[in-house]
Amino acid sequence: MASLHQDLPTLLQLLYAALSTYGCPEGIVSDHGSVFRAGDYVAILKALEIEPTYIELRKPWQNLIEAQFKVQVREADFQFERAQTLEEIQRLHAAFVETFNTTRHWAHQERPDGRRTPVEVLGWVRGRAVDPERLRHLFGQVQFLRTVNPYGFISIHRFYVYAEAGLSRQRVSIWVADGQLQIAYRETLVAQYRCAYDRRQRRLHEVSHPTMYRTQFASPQLELIELDDAQWIKVQQRAFARRTPLKRAIEEQLAFAGFGTSALIFFYFQMGGNFFPHVSWVP
Repeated sequence: MASLHQDLPTLLQLLYAALSTYGCPEGIVSDHGSVFRAGDYVAILKALEIEPTYIELRKPWQNLIEAQFKVQVREADFQFERAQTLEEIQRLHAAFVETFNTTRHWAHQERPDGRRTPVEVLGWVRGRAVDPERLRHLFGQVQFLRTVNPYGFISIHRFYVYAEAGLSRQRVSIWVADGQLQIAYRETLVAQYRCAYDRRQRRLHEVSHPTMYRTQFASPQLELIELDDAQWIKVQQRAFARRTPLKRAIEEQLAFAGFGTSALIFFYFQMGGNFFPHVSWVP
């Protein structure tokens, strides 16, 4: 997945997608970047018994990904620089990954099993399976799933937050980490906000500073009235409503024809016990 950002929410999105698709490895090798030492990232790895391993300082060759960067520099960076939009970069990146994985690799030329390409060597390999419910629970501290309403907003805690009108009635992922709230659809970032999140109460206290991104999911419908950033309110906070206790209704016998109970008893005896004298009962 190609992304404009290298922050914690993006890393967690990639980690969730990788673990859901390929299972849990024994360990993950990375450099000493702050995102790879963040509390959310390390806690999830520890809970899944994945060992976070860090390369030695100034020895990037200890991480295989560095070699992949060199291949990308030679094979794809020129096309990436000519791309005009993020969508085009993502398409070119996906094409590069497909080409790299299906091209015969020199290191595999003498394999006795006849596997010559990376996808033939590793495409079938899967890590330790993890229960999807447990995975969602672990990432539930930083990820939420919501449905976009017809106006392009999602509701999270006591906030209405704008996502994208073109995604009406679609499910999107909301990632909250490191003071940021990101809204993504199909691994594509559509909006980002600053936020304050209370982990003890598991509730957002503030959402501000919206940043919207142009994506292929934008609504083709033109706006009737163009609004600037001040007029277009992208975050709305709902009023806190206390639940009022329900009061039990006390049953009360209504009076018949305006007469009280005592008057009805008096008439009953006056009529000789027959309250309806003109009605005859036939057995």
